[in-house]
Parts: sequence; C-alpha cells; structure tokens
Amino acid sequence: MIIFDLINDEAPLFIKVVEKLFEEGHLSHKQVLGVTEGNRWKEESKSLNCSNRLQFFDQLDKKNINVPKEINRISHKYDNFNIYACDRYIIRKERALQKKLLVYTYLFYENLFKKGTTHYFTTGIAYTYNLVSYQVCKDRGIKHISFYGTRISNRTAISLDVTNTFNEVRDMFRRFSVSKVSENMFLPIQDFVNRPKQPSYMKNAINSSTIKMIFITEFFRRFNKYFFKTKHKYDYFTRNPFELSSFKLKKIVNAQIINFLHNRVFDKVDYSDDYYIFPLHMQPEASTIILSPFNVDQKTTIINISKILPLNAVLYVKEHRSALGQHSLAFYQDLKKHPNIKLISYKENMFDLIKNSKGTINLSSTVGLEALMLQKPSVVLGNVFYNETGLTFKVNSYLELQLAINKIHKDDFEVKNHFENYESKLAYYLHCLNTKSYEFEFNVAKLDTKERVLKDENILQFSKCIKTILN
Repeated sequence: MIIFDLINDEAPLFIKVVEKLFEEGHLSHKQVLGVTEGNRWKEESKSLNCSNRLQFFDQLDKKNINVPKEINRISHKYDNFNIYACDRYIIRKERALQKKLLVYTYLFYENLFKKGTTHYFTTGIAYTYNLVSYQVCKDRGIKHISFYGTRISNRTAISLDVTNTFNEVRDMFRRFSVSKVSENMFLPIQDFVNRPKQPSYMKNAINSSTIKMIFITEFFRRFNKYFFKTKHKYDYFTRNPFELSSFKLKKIVNAQIINFLHNRVFDKVDYSDDYYIFPLHMQPEASTIILSPFNVDQKTTIINISKILPLNAVLYVKEHRSALGQHSLAFYQDLKKHPNIKLISYKENMFDLIKNSKGTINLSSTVGLEALMLQKPSVVLGNVFYNETGLTFKVNSYLELQLAINKIHKDDFEVKNHFENYESKLAYYLHCLNTKSYEFEFNVAKLDTKERVLKDENILQFSKCIKTILN
C-alpha cells in the first residue's frame, strides 16, 4: 500500500499526480490510499480511496481511551522530542486536549500503517502529525517521504527523516573525492556569484505587504468552506477566514507604519563594521519550531548572540521582506537597546551584505548556503540540509557558538582555507543537489501558486519523481 497525505494545502498537487499515475497504469486504485482531514479536500479526493483521520478520532471518542496510559506507552515506544511545542495550532488548545489529540494521532497512524504499507508521502515536516507519522513509519520499516525546495533553481529534494536531511543528496555526496570534481561543477557557483537571484517564493502573493485582489478572492473561498460546509470539531487546519484576514490586515498595516518610520527603525549599513548577519526568519514556521526548536524566540536568540560577540563586532539583524509587518515596533526597539545590534532594512541587498560580512549566523535559512557560495563563514544553529557539506559551523550551544565566532573573527581567517578542499566540496555538493533533486515545484495550491503548481508540466515532473522513488 502507498499512502499520500491529503491533509494540507499541498493536497491538490498530490491528488493530480496520483490521478496521472492511475492514467498511466503505473498505480492502481487498490494500491493507493489518501489520508484526509474532516471535509478538507473532500471533493477533490473523490477519485482516491481515503482514510479520514478525524472520523477515526470520532470512533476513538466512543471507546473512552485511557489517555494517561497511552501517553505512558507512547513515551516508552517512540522518540517524543518536540512533539507538543512543534504544532502552531494545537499548542493553542487546553493541555488535556493537546494530550488527547497526540494519543489519537499515534493510534490513527498505528492503525493506518498495517502490514503491506511500503511508502508514505507527506508534505514538508511542519506539524505534530508529521512527527508522529514519521515515528510510526520508522518503527514499522515504512519509507517516510517529505518534499523540500532546494533554493537552487525550481527543484525539489526528498527527505526521509524530520531534520531536513536530503538523503539522496547526502548519500551521493558521501562518495566525494577531488578526482570526481569537473570544471563544469564550478559553473553554478560562478553563475550565482555573478548573477545572484532571490528565491522564487519571494514573488508569491502571500509574502506581499500590500492588499492584493487575490486576497479578497481567497477570503470568500475560505468563507464558503468555513461557514457553509460542515467543519469537524477536531479540524484545526481549516481556520476562520476572519482570523486569517485580521492577521494579514494587521501585518499589512504594521508594514505600512514601519515603512513610514523606515529611517528611524532601520540602521544604515556601514561596510567598515566588522559584522555578522542574522536573517530574521518567518514565524510561526517550520524553520524555527521544527528545525531550530530551541531558538523559536528570535529576539532572545539575537540578544544572546550579541552577548557572545567580540566588542568590536556588530550583529546585523536583517529583516525578511516577507515578514515585514510581522514584528512590532517594540520588537525592534528592544533589539536597538543593544549597542552591538543593528537593524538592517529588508530593502538592503543580502548578497552585498554577505560579501562584506565576517559571516552569517542563522537558524535554518538558505542564507547560510548563499554564504558558502560567496566564501563566507556560515554558522548554523538549527537543522538544515546544507550542513551535510561539512563546510558550515554547526553549533548546538552558545558555548560552541562562542568558540566558532572566536575562530572566525581572527583577522587572517579565510573559510576556504579552514576546510579542506572547500571549493571542490562545495562544487560537488551543488552537483549532487542538482543531480539528486527533481525538476518540479512542490508548493501549496492556493492564491497565486495554484495555477503554477498544477500545470501539466509540473504534474508530469512530479509523477516522474514518484515513479523513481517507487522503483
């Protein structure tokens, strides 16, 4: 049995791909099962046999499950790291309900993954149910596949764990030797250095700080689903459209205020500073709550980093264009109390900032990969795929961070001289990243992304990826 996660907004993409594999005769209806959530994507998934997670929860309600007993069993059987705090929706609920939902989720996947299940395809790891499905798959010997953009062109890599490891890329890179590196492998680095490009997701409407017509269209679509279609009591993914619109409107208004006060909020860049760049991450996102769970409070993390820096160093905290309006003026003001922290505008060119920096310090951002290509030290506090290069300073504590910065801050430090075969390893890693990734975009099918991700060519390339994995 091959099972697909149809819970979140990537569901339409999965459904289209499975339907294509049906048409080609590569998969039969008996081989495939979809996991649905209440009434979410109910109409779209009619062509598939499905197991509804929340209907299973209803059955468990009738059985009067002993939650404390199950919690004890689960804690002994599985790795439960970060299992509560990782979910941005469930964490808002009362504690007893959180525990019940966790137990129900384990029981659902233990029931779902019966003998004969070989593959489970899911989204990028972002919620409690993703962590649970992985733990049960691991216990049952089932391949758990999630999808991530690579930052390199419009390509997607797969991960077989919950720590952002690109397993196929890693396995190929482990066979590195200098003799395998050709001149052509250096071309992507040269191209990036000469013509750096922003990630494609920066163009998505969801990242805009202004009101767009598509937001209004999306509001009425959500309004119809939320109020005129029965919403299950355990459905926490289908959110109130007024709540979402309020969040977006507040963000837009706040962004306009910050832009009005731009020169008072943000500091001027001074390239004579000895500075390190810390890119602000979007929140709440998997980039913090999953991949860097001990640094979810970015303000505290930034202040702690500033305590470690040498007296002649400055931390440049770069606002994310997509996050503009998310942080309050008070957030900025608290950071500006520290003389060795500067707030850098989203308008500043990140690539110029990296080129003139001492290095980057980030949680799980691809800014660290950009730093590697620009031959600048990349200090990483979280789990991110390019740690596999062996060229980052992966730190697990502030003590390790201090040791790394003390090393990097020396006047004669050159990252390409610190790591053996730096340039060859980076070129080969990018070659592996290109070779072992797939030429399609894995994204949510909503707002302005829907038309793009559901194009025939994207479906075709994704279906090839699935066939490669299954074969």
